[in-house]
Amino acid sequence: MAQRFKIILLLITVLLFSGCVYYNTFFLARKNYRRAEKVRKKEGGDVLPAAAKPMYEKSIDKSLKVLTYYMETDYVDDALYMLGMCYLRLGEYTKALLRFNELLGNFPGSEYVDDSRYWRNVCLYYGGEEEFAVDSLKAYALENPERAEDALFIIGEMAYQKEEYIEAKSAFLEFLEIFPQSNYIPKVHMRLGQIDWQFEEYESAAEHLEYVSEEDLPREDFFIIQKLLAQCYIKTGKLDKAENLLNALLKDETYMHHWSDCELLIGDVEYARGHRDKALDIWRSLTEKYPRTVVAGWAYYKMGELYFDEGDLTLAKEMFDAAAKETSDSEVRELSQQRSAQIAKLLEYRNQIANADSLGINVVAVELALAEMYLTELNQPDSAISAYKRILENYPDDSLASKANYSLGWVWAYSKKEFDTADTIFAGLLQNYPETDYAVGAGDYFKSRGGSLDSLAARNVAYYFIKAEEFWLTYEWFDSALVFYNKVCDSFPNSRWVARAMAAKAEILIILGRTDEATLAYQELSAKYSGTEYDSLAKFRLGESVAIVIDKQEAPKIDSTIYALADSQTTQEQDTFRGTFENLPRAPRPRKQIRLRYPESEWSSRYQGQKIRLKIKIDPFGKITDIQLLRTCGNSVIDDAGIMAARDAEFDASLIDIALFNTWFVFDISVQKPTPDYMWDDD
Repeated sequence: MAQRFKIILLLITVLLFSGCVYYNTFFLARKNYRRAEKVRKKEGGDVLPAAAKPMYEKSIDKSLKVLTYYMETDYVDDALYMLGMCYLRLGEYTKALLRFNELLGNFPGSEYVDDSRYWRNVCLYYGGEEEFAVDSLKAYALENPERAEDALFIIGEMAYQKEEYIEAKSAFLEFLEIFPQSNYIPKVHMRLGQIDWQFEEYESAAEHLEYVSEEDLPREDFFIIQKLLAQCYIKTGKLDKAENLLNALLKDETYMHHWSDCELLIGDVEYARGHRDKALDIWRSLTEKYPRTVVAGWAYYKMGELYFDEGDLTLAKEMFDAAAKETSDSEVRELSQQRSAQIAKLLEYRNQIANADSLGINVVAVELALAEMYLTELNQPDSAISAYKRILENYPDDSLASKANYSLGWVWAYSKKEFDTADTIFAGLLQNYPETDYAVGAGDYFKSRGGSLDSLAARNVAYYFIKAEEFWLTYEWFDSALVFYNKVCDSFPNSRWVARAMAAKAEILIILGRTDEATLAYQELSAKYSGTEYDSLAKFRLGESVAIVIDKQEAPKIDSTIYALADSQTTQEQDTFRGTFENLPRAPRPRKQIRLRYPESEWSSRYQGQKIRLKIKIDPFGKITDIQLLRTCGNSVIDDAGIMAARDAEFDASLIDIALFNTWFVFDISVQKPTPDYMWDDD
């Protein structure tokens, strides 16, 4: 009997101990999760607080042990939910999504079902399923009115975090209309203020930011607002307001660790008032008080900008170099290094111009490079105008003078927006340089302004080429177009537009079914421009290089020596020629790799390597201003993703001839299987 009693007692002890171990494991997981959430909410801001990260990681470790060793207990759904939330907070959206899906699939009666549905959509959004996630959240809001505010707010918040500011602003404005009394209203105004700041709408940004009080948000969020509000006041000339706000923050010990940021902006206020020396004293003192910090780096950077504005390039470069060395902050360092490199290039150009004779340098070419640097890198159109004027006044007979003339007109028209002045300059180009290629650009300019091309006094290459394009592409008067293209080729044999005219003639001959003549035209084009993109185009059309896919409903019936029909597979050789039948130049390689965001459900291996061909315009700052779809990859959803991705592309403007800004380029995007955002490496 005694032995039996001991066995029963031992079993009870083991069971009790096992239960304690299980509960302690779960208790520690929940404790760390709650502590991490408390830190995150208290700190605010958009960056996960460093102190919270190890707590989330500890919660993950304990929750995984619950799932590994105690799957038969009552807290499995709790552990799954905590795992999902911890992964979500750490930005590991795939792992979070798996846990929320596991909970929804295995525990349909859990108290965490509604929350898991909500956060599951957040994971889908950040994983690239934006449209699906937004639709699902809207449906969730209709089904769960008590969570509607959460669902509709997070739609705007997710778009904001992905820097999709137009979509975010639309969502937040809609939220203000639907829920004017919501607890989210302060955060919504904060986001709208930040978005308007990005759009340089400083008055509107200030109105949103002024709405929020210190009691409405965590302290980090409130400081972010106050700092941005002060910057809005500086931008709009409300300097007393900016100073009063910053001084109030400097008296509040709650924000002691941000006082250096406030002092930095006080320097901006003084400089905006014209108190140059005061601003310099403030910034210098910050480099001494806070050495090796981000604030010291920004202080050196601001001094560099001040000296640059004053024209003291040597001192400006010293300050930018000091800023790059002072801090490890990537933003300050990269901006400072860029500005230092620009000044070095600027000084080199000036030295070459001053010593052109001894160096044996074409001074006009250097002046042009200097002008384009002023325009595309430094955003100083007035300095560019001065450089172009120097060329036209001192070297009017140089072969590059026509380019300077065109560029001067372009700056007045599209940078300064003074079209009357531009009209005079472009008219001078047609008068003084009628035989040059840039005369074509001048003709295009007047045509875009609504003027009649026939009113131009000069019957030059510009007139004939533009009229030919108008006859062909606008009116489809093919015979008239051929007459004018022939005029370009016969009367202006040295113009670079001859190649385009010859290619266009051949295309028209194909359309007219005159295949023998088209064959001869392409053979002539290939021979005359051997080794160029026109040679490649001609060989392509002659079937010597690669086949092309033609829409059989629209393609003219032509001889097989002109086109070689093939299946839908494209090849690398197909990209050896530039442009489509319009003979547009190819856009340069973008600064960053183009990545397509579209639902994986749209993917099929047959799209691998297919091209989305776009027609784009690029401005002097390397931004795309207009996009048109030229050729589909075969899936409209992926096409739309390509267009959306192209809108965010940036190019090195220095690689583009100024005459080609805001004109059409061809831009191809290769289709690949979509990769979730959080798996992409920064590049």
